[in-house]
Amino acid sequence: MKIISDLHIHSKYSRATSEDMSIPSITRFARIKGLNLVGTGDFTHPKWFEELREHLIPIPEINLYKPAQPPEAPVYYMITAEVSTIFEFQGQVKKIHHIILVPNLEVAAQVNDTLAKYGDLAVDGRPTLNLSAPELVDEVMSISMDNEIIPSHAWTPWFSIFGAFSGFDSVDDCYQDMTRHIHAIETGLSCYDEKTEVLTDNGWKKFSEIRYSDKICTLNLKTDQIEFQNPIGIFKYKYQGKMYRLKTRKVDLFVTPNHKLLVSPCDFRNPKPFSLKEARFLFNKSKIFKKDGTWTGKKVKYFTLPSVKVKHGNRYYSGFRNMREKRFPIKSWLKFFGLWLAEGWTNQGKNGEYNVCLANRNPALLSEMKQLLKNFGYSVYQTRNVIRVRDYQLFHYLRQFGNSPDKFIPSDIKSLSKDLLEVLFEYYIQGDGHVYGRNRKGLSACTSSTRLRDDLQEIALKIGISAYYKLERKKGTLTSFRPYKNRVYKQRYDSWQVYFIRKNKTAVLPSIIKKYNYTESWVDFNGLVFCVAVPNQVIYIRRNGIPLWCGNSDPPMNWRLSSLDRFVLVSNSDSHSAWPWRIGREANVFELEYPSYREIIDAIRKKDLKRFKFTIEVDPSYGKYHWTGHRNCNVSLPPAEAIKLGGRCPVCHRRLTKGVEQRVEELADRPPGFKPKGAIPYFHLLPLSEVIAAVIGVDQPSNLKVWKIYNALIERFGDEFTVLIDVPRERLAEVVDPRIAEAVIRVREDRVKVIPGYDGVYGKLIIFPEEGKPGVAGETGGETAKREGARVSRLDEFM
Repeated sequence: MKIISDLHIHSKYSRATSEDMSIPSITRFARIKGLNLVGTGDFTHPKWFEELREHLIPIPEINLYKPAQPPEAPVYYMITAEVSTIFEFQGQVKKIHHIILVPNLEVAAQVNDTLAKYGDLAVDGRPTLNLSAPELVDEVMSISMDNEIIPSHAWTPWFSIFGAFSGFDSVDDCYQDMTRHIHAIETGLSCYDEKTEVLTDNGWKKFSEIRYSDKICTLNLKTDQIEFQNPIGIFKYKYQGKMYRLKTRKVDLFVTPNHKLLVSPCDFRNPKPFSLKEARFLFNKSKIFKKDGTWTGKKVKYFTLPSVKVKHGNRYYSGFRNMREKRFPIKSWLKFFGLWLAEGWTNQGKNGEYNVCLANRNPALLSEMKQLLKNFGYSVYQTRNVIRVRDYQLFHYLRQFGNSPDKFIPSDIKSLSKDLLEVLFEYYIQGDGHVYGRNRKGLSACTSSTRLRDDLQEIALKIGISAYYKLERKKGTLTSFRPYKNRVYKQRYDSWQVYFIRKNKTAVLPSIIKKYNYTESWVDFNGLVFCVAVPNQVIYIRRNGIPLWCGNSDPPMNWRLSSLDRFVLVSNSDSHSAWPWRIGREANVFELEYPSYREIIDAIRKKDLKRFKFTIEVDPSYGKYHWTGHRNCNVSLPPAEAIKLGGRCPVCHRRLTKGVEQRVEELADRPPGFKPKGAIPYFHLLPLSEVIAAVIGVDQPSNLKVWKIYNALIERFGDEFTVLIDVPRERLAEVVDPRIAEAVIRVREDRVKVIPGYDGVYGKLIIFPEEGKPGVAGETGGETAKREGARVSRLDEFM
C-alpha cells in the first residue's frame, strides 16, 4: 500500500495559522491532495489536545487514528507536535525547532506533563521551552522509546539546526550525547550534461524526457546481465564548477567530478573486474571502459502476423472480411524482416493491389528470400533484382515501418533473445552493411532513419557488440550515386553511418590521447545537469552517438555534508492552512503492507529503501531564504557574490540575510552532486493550484478561475498527486486547456525554472520562459516582492 504522508502541520492554535485548521477541514483537503497519512501537529496545546480526543478515533493495533467525521475517509492521523527550544551553547543563544512523533494520545499526555515544566504550553501551538536540545530528547525518550524526534526545516536561517543565525555546524554539536536518538532530519528544501541520453524500453531519451514509468537500460554488476528497471529518482539541478571531459573515437563523456564511471584498470595480462570510480580520480589515468553485457531476452518459436479487416465486394455489394492471423517460423521471419528493413518497401498500385517489395543484387540472397516467402504461402513475382508479393495483410503490417527515413525495429522484436536478434542483424547487414578497413574487419551500415539508427545501437548491445554513429551526409548535400557517376543527386534526408565494434572493452591511455590528439580535460561549466537513480546503479548512456556503461547519481544539497549520511532526510509541509497549495506541499512516500506507526518509524530509523520510497519536495530555490539578499533594497545574490561583498548589502551596506545555499557552501565537505550510499530519492513537484494560476496569469491560487479548473481535474482523476505524477498529457488535455496540461508535464519532468527566493521573498516560478511574462508566478502567502526598480542580482541565467 502506498502511503503519502505529511507529518508536520499546525493547528488553528499556532501563531499565524488559519482558523480553518480543524480535523474536518484537514481531512477534507488531505483527501483532495492525495494524502492518506497526516500528522496532527500541536498535541502540546491543551485545547487542540482535547479536540484531538473528540474528533479522532484510535486504531490501537496500528497506533494511528481515523477521523470521527467522516469515518470512511481514507486518511489516517499520527500524533505529532513541534516545539521550539531556546538555550545557550558556548556563549551563543541557540533557537532550534523539533518535531515530536508519539504512538498515541496517552503517551502525548505524558509528554505534555513533562514539557509543561519548561514553558507555557497554552501560549502557542508550537510552544517555546526553556531547555536545551539534548535535554528535550532525554525527557521525551525517557517516556517511551517509541517516540521520535526530528530537527525541523534544517536549513532555514532562523530556528533550525543549521540556521545561519542561531544554528549549529553539526547534528552532534546540537544534540551531543543524545544524537544516538536522532535518526532523521527534515529538509524543507552527479550528473550528466543536457546532451547525454539514456537507453530506455522506448528507445533513447534525453534525461529531461525520462519519467518514472520508463524502464532504464541497466547493468547488473554481479551477473553482467542487461536489465530494464524503473528509475527510483529523476534529477535535474543547476551546477557551476568543473566538469570532466573525455572525447575519443569510442568514448564521449561530460560529467561532474564526483560522477562514477564504470572502469577497470589497464592490466591486460591480469584483467581486473569493472567497478564504479569517481571521474576526479581517473583524470590522466589509464582505464578501460565497458560497452557490452549479457542479454537473455525472450525465446519464441513463431512470429504472428496480426489479423486484419480487408474491404471486398463488387458493384452491387461491399463489406469487410477478416484475414486471420498467420504464424511463421521466427527465424525465417527474422531473415526476411532483417533484409526488408534494409532493402524493402511497400506501395499501392494504380489498380488497387497492395505490394510488398524487396530488392537486392545478390541472386543467391534474393532466391533465398523468394523461397522463404513461398514457404509463408505467398505467390512471389520477380522482375530483375526485385521480388514482389501482393498481399494486403502483409502490406498492412509492414506499412507501419514507413519509407526509408521512418523505418524502425518494433519493441516485440527488440525484446527477443540474443540468438534470434543475431539472425535479424545478420540479414540486415547483408542488405545495408559495408565492410571496410585494411583487414576488412570493420563493419558499418547506412540509414536515413534516426529511429532505425537508434534501434541498431540497442540490437548491437544485446548481441554482445556495440555501435556508434556519425552523420555521413546532411540533407541537401549534392552527391553522385555510384552506378551512375555522371548523375548528381540532392540528399533528401540526413544519412547516418552506424559503426559496429566487436571489441567491447575500450582502453583509454594518456599516451593514446596525446598521440591522436584526443581530449581529456577539466572544463568550466555553469548550467543544468541531469541524472536518474536505478537499483543496479549502472545505466547505458550515449553522448554524440557514442554509448557506454556509466554510473547513476542523485543531487540534494544535504548530501554534500558527509556528517548527514547516517540520517534519513524527510520532507513535510509545515503547513499553517489546509488549502491544497499548502498542505502536502512536501511529503514522504512509503510502501507498506498496511499503515502503522511502528512500521513508519522503523522505516525511518533503518533508512529502509524498500519501505521508504522517496520524498516529494518543492525546488529549494522556491523558498524565501534560498539566496542571500536584502529585501528592502531588492538585492539577491548567489553565494559567491555575497561572499565577495563580505555579507554586506551593496546598496545600503547593512548586513545581508544569509541564504540557505550560502549556508550549505559553508558547511559542505563535498562538491555539488555527491551521492551517499543508501540515500532516499526525491521527486520535485509544485502545487497544482500554483501551476494553474501561473498559466492563466492570476496572482492567487485561491482565485475562482483557478478553483474551477482545479476542481475539474480532481473530479476527473481523484486527487492532486495523481494529476501531478501519473496522468498522461493526452488525458489531461481532455479536461483542461493544453497549455495547462503542458505546464503539469513540465513540472512533473522538472523542466520549469525558478528565480531563487531571498530574505523573506518567495522564489518566482517560470513555466514558459520562451514566452516571456506569461507563466510566471511567485509563491503566495507571507510577504511577496512587489517592489519595482533595479535588482542587484544574477537573474539573467534564469530568464
